[in-house]
Parts: sequence; structure tokens; C-alpha cells
Amino acid sequence: MRWLAIVMLLGACNKSFTPADHVEGLRVLAIKAEPPEAAPGAMTTLLALAVDTSGAAITVDWAACTEAAIPGTGVVNPDCLQKDTAAFLAELGTGTPLAATLPMIDPNIFAPPDASGGLYLPIRARASISGDRVDVIYQMRLAQGMTPNHNPTIATVEVVAADGTTTPLDEATPLAVSSGQAITVRATFTPDSVETYTGQGKMLTEQLRVSWFATGGTFSEPVTGIPKPNTVWTAVDPLPASGSIIDVWVVGRDERGGTDFVHRAFQLR
Repeated sequence: MRWLAIVMLLGACNKSFTPADHVEGLRVLAIKAEPPEAAPGAMTTLLALAVDTSGAAITVDWAACTEAAIPGTGVVNPDCLQKDTAAFLAELGTGTPLAATLPMIDPNIFAPPDASGGLYLPIRARASISGDRVDVIYQMRLAQGMTPNHNPTIATVEVVAADGTTTPLDEATPLAVSSGQAITVRATFTPDSVETYTGQGKMLTEQLRVSWFATGGTFSEPVTGIPKPNTVWTAVDPLPASGSIIDVWVVGRDERGGTDFVHRAFQLR
């Protein structure tokens, strides 16, 4: 499914065998474009969810890759990541968020389309701090005259009690947790986040997914969806020192390049 290709932060492999949902060091967890679908030559605003657990300032440089996809596959050409500079790399600017103008290109160079009829321009985000760098690819959906896609919106992140009652997590107030404690959490979307579109000659309904990340503890399900929205976060190693804040990032995605993300926090007692 296309949402997997969007999540796929090409070249941003973990530097160790720690789980992908555990955040340590420099990471780019998601890219969001607003709007997430635009025509060649149009503008979009690019926002990187780039984090560094050392607290270092992060610089994000952006470039659009106009190199053709691997023939017959639609897969991003590896040169988009492997080349520092090239005629096919159109520099978009530095910073996040960044208002960027997409290059004038023929979308068909990225054929074949995915199941939703989408063609995607690879946009490289290069996140760097002193002594470290992460390169990732975001697949920017190119408008082709169909009803454009919109970003989903995460409505709440909530704790689910054993009896099914829920308590929203507040961004400004970290939830106090104890070592070994298990907490069931879920994310919900606004009703307009689920869109319909024409694909494979019929009307389809978007499937939304949520990816979970944290600087401590583990998730039973690092990726959840609307049919099975719950995941259990457990305060087990890797954990910071008692009294520390554990950052939690929740990333929602649809199948056509739409993204939203929010931050929450736990405080270890």
C-alpha cells in the first residue's frame, strides 16, 4: 500500500538493532506536506518531524528528485539519496516548515501509478546536526486533475482503561507512569480524515494507520489502524532515569501521502 512507501524513510535505517519505535539520537519520524497533493509548479509547505534526543539543533535541507523511477516499478531511484548534488536534484530550500515550489516535471516519469492512480515526486529531506546526518524520502503526490487528497487530522490520543473508558492525554501535562506499568493507548481521527477516492475503476475508502514512537518503553503494536486502534505501551527497558520525561510521537497516515503527527509525554516516577 502507498502509505508504506510514504512511511519508508529511505536511507534512514536504524544505526543499531533497537526497535524502530524506540527513538534515540537523530531521527526523522515523518514528513508532512500541506497540501499533500499539488501539481508541478505549485506550492506546498513541507514540515519534518525531526528529533534528536541529545537536544542538538537540527538543520533540514530539502531537494526534489526529478530522476525517473526504476523502470516498470514506480520505485524511487536510489540516486535520489546517493547523490549529494546532481542535475536531477532541485534544491527547495532549508528549514522546517518550508514553503516550496514543486519543479515543473511530467508526472509520468514516475509511472506506473499506484492502486489509487497516484504518481509521486520524491522529495529528499536531509536532517543534520554536528557530526550526524539522516537522509529520508517523502513521496509527494502530484495532482492530475482528480479530487485532491487532504491530510488526515489526529483528534485525540487517549488512555483506554480496562472498562473501556478513555482519558485524553494532554500535550501540556505529561502522564505520570511507574516502571513496569502497562498503559493501553489509542489515537483517533476527525471524521473528515477518512476520504473516498477512485482507484482500480471503483470507489475506495482510505485506510488510516498510526505509527507510535517513544524515547522509552515499548509498544505492543508499533503500527495500529482504525479497525484495531489500541496498542499497549509498557514502561520497560529502554527507560531513562526516574523523574525523566519520555517523549511520545504519534504519526497518522492515509494511503495517498497524507500525514499528521502530534506529541505527548510520560513522566517516569
